[in-house]
Amino acid sequence: MTTQKRIFKRFSIRILVANMFLLAIVITAGIAISLQYNASKRMAVDHMLSSMNLLSDHMSDSVYSLDSDAKQTVNLLAELINSDLSNTSIERKSSLFAQFLQKRPQLYSLYIGDKQENFFQLINLDSAKDTRQRMGAQADDRWAAVDISGSGEQRLRITYYYSSTFRLNHQQTEKSSFSPTERPWFAASEQNNIYTTQPYLFQHLQVSGQTYAKRIRNTDQVIGLDILLSSLSDQLTLSSSKLINGQEQAFLFNKNGKIIASNLTNSDSDASSHQYLQDYLGIESKKLIDIANNPNAKQPTLIEKEESRRYYAFITAIGSDILNQQYITVTLPKDVLFQQATKEALHSTLLNALVMIILLPIIWLFSAPIVRPIRQLQLETEKIKQRQFDDVVFTDSHIKEIWQLSNSFISMSQDIKQHEANQKEFMEALIRLIATAIDDKSAHTGGHCYRVPELGLMISEALEKAEDGPYKSFQFANDNERLEFRIAAWLHDCGKITMPEHIMDKGSKLECIYNRIHEIRMRFEVLWRDAEIDYLRAVYIEKQNPTVALTTWQENQTRLQEEFAFVAKANVGSEFMSEQDRERIKAIGAQEWTRNFNNRLGLSPAEEMMLAKQEQDNKLDSDQPTTIETLLSDKPEHIIPRHKNIKFDASLGIKMTIPEHQYNQGEIYNLTIKRGTLTEEDRFKINEHMISTITMLDSLPFPPELSRVPRYASTHHERMDGQGYPRKLNAEQLSIPDRILMIADVFEALTAADRPYKKAKPISVAIDIMFNMCKEGHLDLQLFRFFLTSGTYLKYAEKFLPKEQIDTVNIQPYLEE
Repeated sequence: MTTQKRIFKRFSIRILVANMFLLAIVITAGIAISLQYNASKRMAVDHMLSSMNLLSDHMSDSVYSLDSDAKQTVNLLAELINSDLSNTSIERKSSLFAQFLQKRPQLYSLYIGDKQENFFQLINLDSAKDTRQRMGAQADDRWAAVDISGSGEQRLRITYYYSSTFRLNHQQTEKSSFSPTERPWFAASEQNNIYTTQPYLFQHLQVSGQTYAKRIRNTDQVIGLDILLSSLSDQLTLSSSKLINGQEQAFLFNKNGKIIASNLTNSDSDASSHQYLQDYLGIESKKLIDIANNPNAKQPTLIEKEESRRYYAFITAIGSDILNQQYITVTLPKDVLFQQATKEALHSTLLNALVMIILLPIIWLFSAPIVRPIRQLQLETEKIKQRQFDDVVFTDSHIKEIWQLSNSFISMSQDIKQHEANQKEFMEALIRLIATAIDDKSAHTGGHCYRVPELGLMISEALEKAEDGPYKSFQFANDNERLEFRIAAWLHDCGKITMPEHIMDKGSKLECIYNRIHEIRMRFEVLWRDAEIDYLRAVYIEKQNPTVALTTWQENQTRLQEEFAFVAKANVGSEFMSEQDRERIKAIGAQEWTRNFNNRLGLSPAEEMMLAKQEQDNKLDSDQPTTIETLLSDKPEHIIPRHKNIKFDASLGIKMTIPEHQYNQGEIYNLTIKRGTLTEEDRFKINEHMISTITMLDSLPFPPELSRVPRYASTHHERMDGQGYPRKLNAEQLSIPDRILMIADVFEALTAADRPYKKAKPISVAIDIMFNMCKEGHLDLQLFRFFLTSGTYLKYAEKFLPKEQIDTVNIQPYLEE
């Protein structure tokens, strides 16, 4: 009970009155619209009945006209033909019949037969659209004359195809068993009366037609005429579409329910498959005929077809001498019949809705003292949602609850503002902590994660201050976008936290956890001792010439000194290693030395497992206590397989080639690296930090204003020509912030003095290298030139580089096209 009372107290009398007022309008309008809808339905039915009467008159005239025309033609021919035409030429008979058929497309053919089984027929090829095709006629054929004569096996059917000028185009001969005397029209024909068949399906045309026949006076010949009832279908289609709306289905049928004509097309129904009305409509034709013959019967009749659509049928009767009693029925979908009524009801509904909308301001006027302050509080809530805390203002109201709520909003906005400031400060501190941890992880890259954001911010600030040139309109929309860019710059290498330290710090080619050049040096020491032992054995045991032996010993030791110096130099790495030097490394490495100690002792569990697997796969020879080994080698145990398959999520768009192995620590393989100190596997492992960056940042729930942080942080290794990594983005896909970080990352890397694989370059050399990178499609040339003209490169150098690196740079050559 307490809860119910509290609910009732929440309602305002203004709202209650307004709702009752609107409810009364809705009920009144509903009753009025219902009455109007029923009246419109009655009018639609009356209009349809009136249209049916007109349609009946039209079709009655059409049937009478067709019947009369056919009878007149037969009578006239019977009177004109007063002699036997059996011996008359085909052309003469064709010309005579053509005079009657030429301007009467509803007349399909004229024919004549006699008791001697002679038969001649002239077919009007323009009578129906499929006549030519079914008769095997050509496009320029106008008439087809059929002559059947002979007896038994010699009875032939010859078809002559004439042009409109009765030029014989071609003819066709075939055997025939057709006998005119066996046809109903021949046997039933009389001299003074015309015999009329019931409508039937013409075999050649597959359309409905009717035959008229009469015996020619004083002869044993019968003249016949075929008419097409398709003209009635055409007239029915034309009349119904004019008198009704074109969406109806109209049928002319006889008392047996057989369809004589309809307005159906091939797209509506296959008329030939529905010769009876009951087959098509699914209602007994007798029921419709009873309604048509009863003037007091209620129309329309509801029909529900198999497709569950509801139809209304209207039926009326017409009369004819040739077809006896006929009937016309028209069916309309229920929604079409009452379409106008529905439309008017909809208009009335919209009108009432419009009236209610007009009345709404009055209702709002009565509720304004409550609604206005609530709406204002809603706007203040939106400001809090958008974190515009300083814009939140107090909303005064005479209603106590609203006044208290407004005070709470002000207090809440200030608390959220303070909390957000604390969170933002904490987040930036945490990001700086991560970046510092990455820098501190390797002494060789210390400061990179700090200096790149500084340089990126310098470039972006210079761009925002540009008053002319291509970047005069560049501006971050607000402080949030600047924060977004700054955070992305700080986190651009956060993926390096997953990078193994020995790869990040790889200052020489043979370096793994330690620099293996010391191991190589010991092998050279072994060869040095072997050379000395060979000298002593040659002099004191083999009694060779001491001078020759000494010379050989000294030459071997000199060669070993030179070869080790060469290997040591190769280990340091360079910008380029020639093919000749790589071959020399292989030649030096081919020298042999004897190992006498078991190399399977003192191994870690991981090494033992790897060697055991390689032995199982027959990749290792069985261990021998004394073994001849080469000075440098690429052994199976140098191959570190991947412990898990790498598969990139398609949504990340990463396009990087994955090496087969995790690492390849082969000595010759590493010493013959062409550039720098990194193998293909090492380079991929370093580049893989971008994938880690993307994965880590995409998993963080950045707020909407920082949503582009993962994007900005993962594009600084892309290239303008689309050949970068990890996504192979091209210039069209790289925004200005993306390009800024690309410039900042490269310039910092070139001028940094703490990289293990190179020395710090003066700014003039760094700028020249970057210019070449622009020409090669690596960096944005336009932004690079702004980097120079704005003096940002010098500002950064003065802040972060030692004075000996800051040399004079002539930027003019880099600005010329």
